[in-house]
Amino acid sequence: MKRIRFPEKKLLLGGFAGLAAAIIGAIVWAALTVTTKYQIGWMAVGVGALVGFALRIGNGGKTFGILGAFLALFGCVLGNYFLLIAVASAQEHLGFFTMLNNADSTKVVSALWDDFLSVSILFYAIAVYEGYKFSVFRPSNVALEPDRQSR
Repeated sequence: MKRIRFPEKKLLLGGFAGLAAAIIGAIVWAALTVTTKYQIGWMAVGVGALVGFALRIGNGGKTFGILGAFLALFGCVLGNYFLLIAVASAQEHLGFFTMLNNADSTKVVSALWDDFLSVSILFYAIAVYEGYKFSVFRPSNVALEPDRQSR
């Protein structure tokens, strides 16, 4: 009989990788939307998958899946937040970071909530699923050790 050995789980390392992926995904989503002047809902799915794959550094499991789902949702909301700030900064002819510092948070949150209740909820849900699914990863190509008792 052979034993399968899984590398130890690294929640902190995986969490930081997932957070970085969520932030990078949010920036890419906002930048692509501003550049193309077209909001692509499927970008949320990309954010979820990116977060999920980044969390694989920690070796997966249910805890990683829950963290992946949360970070995927965070990345999607942050991407839309950055998008709203970018659009407002273009309208007001201000720099992005100036608008980011001076934005009325209640108005931004209200706009995010209105967007969330529209079609975005579907893409957010898919992103959360992707973040969970890809984070729960269990390695399939692990080294097998022969069981010493079977010899």
